[in-house]
Order: sequence, then C-alpha cells, then structure tokens
Amino acid sequence: MDGAVTVLAAGAPQMREYHELTWWAAVVVGLLALAGALFVLVSAVAMYLAPDALSQVNMLGPAMGMGLPLLILSHLVYSWTTEGFALGELLEAIGAIGALLIVQAVGSWVVGRALHATQWDHTVPLSGGERAPEKD
Repeated sequence: MDGAVTVLAAGAPQMREYHELTWWAAVVVGLLALAGALFVLVSAVAMYLAPDALSQVNMLGPAMGMGLPLLILSHLVYSWTTEGFALGELLEAIGAIGALLIVQAVGSWVVGRALHATQWDHTVPLSGGERAPEKD
C-alpha cells in the first residue's frame, strides 16, 4: 500500500487522493505554526502590559504582520504535502496575506488616529461656545 487514501464525496465530480504527512513536512508545518502562534502570544502579552490604549494598538503589529501570515503559510504547506500543489490554494494564501496586511495597516492607522485624538484637547469650540479654561 502506498499510504494514499482515496475519498469520493457524495455528488463530487472527481475523486481526491490524500497522502500521509511526511516527517519533514510535519516539522516544517509545526515550526511555521509554532512561530506564528508565538508571535500572537507575545503580542497578546505585550498588549496586556502596555500602559495605554495607543500602545496596545501598536502591539498588534507583530501578530498581524508575522503571526497570522505564518499560520496561513503553515496551512498552505500542510495542504500541499497532503493533497499536492494547487494553484487556487496558492492564490488564496497570497490574497489572504495581502488583504491581511492591507487591512492591518489601514485599521491600525484609523484606530491609532482615533486614540491619539483622545490624548490631547485640540477641539475648536462651536460657534458661540467658549473653550473651558486650562487647569494648572
């Protein structure tokens, strides 16, 4: 027996063949997944220890920029070693990582800008209103 499992799903137009995970693939998948999880864990601890909300938002960078892409790559390597190369999965992974980085950058900018605005009073009073006197 060659270690392959053939699966025929109900109503599926084709049969899919799955192979066992080799030891080297298991090591690569495990290292990628552990590295990604470590980035997420360290970011979570740093967020917990950050002194203010603006610093907490800045701590999302390593988790979103490295941790989640490493987890996506881990899944991609696992899929390729068990099912074989699939161009669609590669394109999905590239799209997911690209979208993740774009959304992370824009979201961090928007939230950081909103939180930074709460750190100092830069508002202009409405017409007819007066600014509150500064407290020493």
